[in-house]
Parts: sequence; C-alpha cells; structure tokens
Amino acid sequence: MNLGLQGRIAVVTGAARGIGKAIAANLVADGATVVVSDVLREEGESAAAGLGQAATFVPCDVSDRAQVESLIGAVVQRFGRVDVMVNNAGINTGLGRERVTVDQFLDDTWDRIMKVDLNGTFYCCRAAAAQMVKQRSGSIINISSVAGVVALRLQVAFVAVKAAVLKLTEAMACELGPHGIRVNAVSPGSIDVTATRMSSVSEKDGGYSERARSLVSFIPQGRLGEPNDIAAAVLFLASDAAAYINGHNLVVDGGWTCGFNRDW
Repeated sequence: MNLGLQGRIAVVTGAARGIGKAIAANLVADGATVVVSDVLREEGESAAAGLGQAATFVPCDVSDRAQVESLIGAVVQRFGRVDVMVNNAGINTGLGRERVTVDQFLDDTWDRIMKVDLNGTFYCCRAAAAQMVKQRSGSIINISSVAGVVALRLQVAFVAVKAAVLKLTEAMACELGPHGIRVNAVSPGSIDVTATRMSSVSEKDGGYSERARSLVSFIPQGRLGEPNDIAAAVLFLASDAAAYINGHNLVVDGGWTCGFNRDW
C-alpha cells in the first residue's frame, strides 16, 4: 500500500506490540518516519529497532501529562513537526475478577482505565494539537473500540471511556478543522491475539479457542480481525486520500456491529 506518507513525522502510542506495532510498521512501509512510544521500554526499543532507521523509540506513560508533553517536545525538537498522531495506548479490565456488573465495579479499576484511555488520549491530543496548530496541518487518529458504539456487559469503564473518546474526536474535529487539522477515530472489533495480547481469544496453533469461536459466530466475515486490518484504516485516515474526512469514526469489525447472528 502506498498512500504517499513519505516525509511525514508520525507518533504512535502503545506501539511496542499488537495493533500499535502494526500501525507503526505500516506507516514506515509507506514512507513515514515513526516515533514508537510505549511504557514497555524493552519491547518498544525492539519494535523500533525492527523497523530500521525510519523509527525511533521514546518511552512514555500517556497517563502522565508531563511525560506526554516531554514526548511531543522531543519529537518537535528532533524533527521540527508532528504530522500524524495516533493515540493507540489503552487498557481494559482483565478477564477475571474485574469483569463485574456496575454495582460491584471497583474504583481502582475505573480510575486506572480512565487515566490511561481517556486522560492519556486527551493529553496526547492536546500536546500534538498545539504543534499542529502552529504548522497549520496534521492528522490525529484516536483508537476507540466497538465498545464505544455498542455497549458490552461487565466492562462499564471501557465502554464509557471509548464512547468518550469518540465524542472527544468529534469535538476536536470541529475546533481544529479551521487550522487544517483532521481528527478521526478507528474502532476495532475483536482482534486476534496471535498478533496482540489485548484479548485472550486465540490459540497459538492457529485454531480458535471456545471463546474465540463464540466471538466469530457474531462476525459476518467469519474471522477475527488482525492488527493489520486496523493499521490499514489508520494509514488511510492519516493520508491525503482522506483529506475531506474529519470527525469520523471508522468501525473495523468485519460487520460485527451490524447485528449479524443475534438472537432476540
């Protein structure tokens, strides 16, 4: 895929592995220079090294405002600009005791998810936008989730935060559009963990686990998504091919949210 991103400077958070790593790789393959950022220093350094001279690693905990400002400051100091900001870093509840109904939901779980998924996205958007307003150009892409579109049980914080990210995206698109900046979101559906560890649904031998088969039964395309499916959507939105797309949420879920195979 060649969408003309040669010479663009891109920052991808949560890029040490999984979806973020795939996004970084696809941006580099299309000619962009990419700053790989993550709290996972060793894996982040390895991911950046694997992408060659077009990538560099800068550690950052997006829930820490000072670290985010330092990240963007370092990028601007080195490259002079930020053309693409991909806010991918995020967490969810674990599959065990944290998956409970709202009356039992823990403050610690709520606060942890809000700090990373919402505060972190906001901090990154604000810091990147400040530079993009100066240069009067840029593309911000927030990674949300189908959980922000269709509510999921036992994940009230994740659902709330991803819906908030979508509205944050729309509000920023209204505010930043006049400055030549586009702000969009990508909402992944169920992604195969043979490439990302965010959800334990797939088995290493290539076969689907029982939980994965249950998820696939709701997807018209009959398979889980892959990180590259999300990366392709991000690449498109980052490029001039999407020059008139602003404030949009691109759902990449194989048709899951259209209601296929749901019993009433």
